[in-house]
Amino acid sequence: MSRKRICFIMVMIFTLLLPGCMEQAVNQKSQIMTTQNEKTHNLGDYLSITYTEYANGKDTTDGMVMRVMSYDLQSKVMAKLADIPYTSQYPLSVVSLMDNKIYYSADVQDKGDQLFSYDLQSKKTEQLSKELFAINYIVPTTKKGPIILAAVKKGERVLKTVLYDKQKHKLDFMDDKDLDSNTWAVSYNKQVNKSYLARFSENEREKQRNISNKQQIAMVPPDYTVVELNNETKKERPIISLKKEQIIALSSTGNQLFLITSPSINRPPIEYSLVDSKTGKRTKLDLPISSRSDVYLSHDAKGIYYLGSTSKKDFNMGRGIYYYDFATKKIQTIFLQENGFINNFMLVARE
Repeated sequence: MSRKRICFIMVMIFTLLLPGCMEQAVNQKSQIMTTQNEKTHNLGDYLSITYTEYANGKDTTDGMVMRVMSYDLQSKVMAKLADIPYTSQYPLSVVSLMDNKIYYSADVQDKGDQLFSYDLQSKKTEQLSKELFAINYIVPTTKKGPIILAAVKKGERVLKTVLYDKQKHKLDFMDDKDLDSNTWAVSYNKQVNKSYLARFSENEREKQRNISNKQQIAMVPPDYTVVELNNETKKERPIISLKKEQIIALSSTGNQLFLITSPSINRPPIEYSLVDSKTGKRTKLDLPISSRSDVYLSHDAKGIYYLGSTSKKDFNMGRGIYYYDFATKKIQTIFLQENGFINNFMLVARE
């Protein structure tokens, strides 16, 4: 199985092993530690941030933690909500303030990762799944709506689209018999209450990998397709297909999709585009940013929040979360990586 985000783990480990770069963190072995900033003044939409640190602030003796934080876009308040033991294949969490919970992935008995929730009020942890092996995306939707996952089922290889029903407490695997389609990116659109998924063929990717290995050339991506998923009816509608072009990440708001793409696997160039979700029309953008993963269109479509750098030449220089304004072409710093590693973040809409 090839996982989208596994390459970031090596970067994370290298960053965390730099001597003297860590400050004292919460000492924790197995319990979840809620920080003093749990009660915040969250007023509107917010960023959910997963930030990895050593539990004891200096080495791996006590393991590592996922420091889960939220940044309110209206009040500009950053809140540290909890330190969750990092046991999964990739550090992944999301804060759902409408549920007052943190959803995250964690290992169970060294047999793979499952979906968990941590209640910010009761301080209780609950295992929500048992059928999974790995999770790449955890995307909340509405108070009564499902949580959208991109996850690998036990005994399989591909990343499936999975809907977790919070009322029935069960997983619904979309196209469960399909063992070829990989769900590579997921985005929820609050305005239309639909999800957007980027997919490709696993068989086609293996074919391209074999060609790359045999000829010792850069790997050409398989074709990618973006589909619109109605979360209620579970019907899908194709939006756009890209020929031999990788969709690294996508986000959506209103009738706009924002794509990060590349004509090669794990190589430059990185390109940015806007796509009209009604017509499929694509417009490429020339942006003064560097981002290879998490990018989110603001809900007014006036800019993007992104994880990366302000340098187009060095992705890791000043690595952090920024906001880029399309009109002013100015970049605003939200949160810089200093004493740990920003694994991922998500723009979340409040009901």
